[in-house]
Amino acid sequence: EHPLVGEVRGVGMLGAIELVRGKVTRTRTRFAGEVGVGMVCRGHCFDNGLIMRAVGDTMIIAPPLVISRAEIDELVEKARKCLDLTWEQVRSSV
Repeated sequence: EHPLVGEVRGVGMLGAIELVRGKVTRTRTRFAGEVGVGMVCRGHCFDNGLIMRAVGDTMIIAPPLVISRAEIDELVEKARKCLDLTWEQVRSSV
C-alpha cells in the first residue's frame, strides 16, 4: 500500500513494481527534464545496496534462486526504504 506503487506482479522469483502518480488511473510519473521516477528509485536502490533494474517506470527485481528467507526479508525492507526515499524526493514534483 505504498503511494507510488500501482501494481506488483511476478512469475517465480522475478518481480516487477509499477511506479505511478495516480494509483487508480495508473498515471505515469514524470519530472522536470523528463527523468522518470524509475531512474530516481534505481539511484536510491544502488545507494542502499539493492540492485533493481528500472524499465521505464517499472522496477524489476530478480534475486538469486538460492536466496534465504532472511535475505528476502532484507530485500523487502530495503525496497520499502528506497520507495519511501523516492516518494519523499518526488512528491513535491508530481
